[in-house]
Amino acid sequence: MIRFGGLAWSGNSLKEFIHSYFHTTPALGCERVKLDETFNARNLERIAGIEIVWTDNLADHLRVTNGDKKVAIFHHASFLEYQHGSTFPPGFIHETLRTLALLFPQSDKATRKRFQKASASCTLDPRLVRCGHLRADDRQIENFIFWRDRLVILKQVFDEAQPSTLSQWWYDRRNVVILVLTIFFGVVQCVEGALQIYIAYLQIK
Repeated sequence: MIRFGGLAWSGNSLKEFIHSYFHTTPALGCERVKLDETFNARNLERIAGIEIVWTDNLADHLRVTNGDKKVAIFHHASFLEYQHGSTFPPGFIHETLRTLALLFPQSDKATRKRFQKASASCTLDPRLVRCGHLRADDRQIENFIFWRDRLVILKQVFDEAQPSTLSQWWYDRRNVVILVLTIFFGVVQCVEGALQIYIAYLQIK
């Protein structure tokens, strides 16, 4: 069931209401925002620890909540693909589908497998992971108008998230140099500790 809950309808037509809500001018700056291939739903969860909350409410799509710990994803891709009328602003449906292709690239087998696992516990639209794959040019933030501000916020949360578990550190490839240095100094400290124990043992002996 598709919902548009939580919106105040002032009495104008449904088309005018939807156009006025979704057809807004982006307000946030995006000069330094890069939507690279690491920015996808799988990494939001396993690196940044952001929980995906599936929603039937299109108005909540890409909304970050709960102290930047959750993001709502509208999963009804089939509904979007069947919208051929003029109820929504021109380009809105296509852009919404592109946000799904951005976060759930069809060419990523691991993403599809993770989605199938999530589908086992709740009813999700399988078309979600069949929305295609965005090329580098298509992933430019300037190509998004309706959802730009929410993408900017989500990307900022993702970039600022620091891994807090061993698995998150392992999967985090956003800064390989820091990861390598962390492992290197960890090994050095282990070796140094072992040598100190060995020297202490020799002195006692």
